[in-house]
Amino acid sequence: MSFSSETKQELCQVIVEKDCCKKAELAAFIHGIGSLRIGRGGSSVYMTTEIPAVARRIFSLCKSCFAVTPEVRTQIRKQLGKKNIYHVVIKPENAQTILLETGLFKETEEGIRINRTVPLFLVRKSCCRHAYMRGAFLATGTLSDPGKSYHMEVNCPEEEYAKSLCALVQKMELPAKVAPRREGFVVYLKDSEAIVEVLGRIGAHKALLEMENVRITKNVKNNANRAANCDTANLEKTMNASTRQVEAIAYIQAKVGLSALPGHLGEMARIRLENPETPLKELGEMVSPPLSKSAVNHRLKKLEEIAQRLQKGGRL
Repeated sequence: MSFSSETKQELCQVIVEKDCCKKAELAAFIHGIGSLRIGRGGSSVYMTTEIPAVARRIFSLCKSCFAVTPEVRTQIRKQLGKKNIYHVVIKPENAQTILLETGLFKETEEGIRINRTVPLFLVRKSCCRHAYMRGAFLATGTLSDPGKSYHMEVNCPEEEYAKSLCALVQKMELPAKVAPRREGFVVYLKDSEAIVEVLGRIGAHKALLEMENVRITKNVKNNANRAANCDTANLEKTMNASTRQVEAIAYIQAKVGLSALPGHLGEMARIRLENPETPLKELGEMVSPPLSKSAVNHRLKKLEEIAQRLQKGGRL
């Protein structure tokens, strides 16, 4: 089972006590996977999913919110590897009332019209916003395995609805964005901290902990890699400097001899030639009296400058 599927299974076990939150979550289901079908008796609402736990949750919300027992129809797929489809059907005698109270229908002076945005009257309270987000994710959401990437998204059939859902998420100070897809639009998050925040708000605490464990492991590995890269870079820098210093001293020795150097520079030149790979701090301890690392570095730079002058035909 994928990380996304496990998260949905967990969310289907979340207990919702407030009627306002139940209604907000059901509204998200209707907006996300609901469709109107007109028959002889009037319009029915179909909510279609491949996840049995989601179908059971929609059924439970309908009974709890409106004392309505929807019909559940199973469409069996015979193709190998194809999942069955579950239709939760609200019949015509209850459909209009539920559609009005969940915000898919709205009453206007011209009559009843379809609302294609998030019903704001249902998400005024933070608990209801979280419930709506949970329903939206259960309806059409996906969540990448955090071991591979950080990506959470909700599919939306229309741009207008996608923008309104994105605005709802942004109202909670989360960096959601909208992007077009072949069959509609998606509202998505790519920031790992934002995804963790969403998981906590909608009640997916097990998924949150698993994602946090992955994030911590990744951070430890990244820090170790950065430290190793830094050590490697420092080592290369030290070796390059040492090679440059030895070459400069060897040139001075061949050109004028180390005895031509001032006493303190001659001493440092001989020590460096004898210890080409020794760090500056240890070189300083070989001098009498001992020198600091910066003092050793200063003398070696002087030797490089002298070698450069000699190469240009100058004098010590």
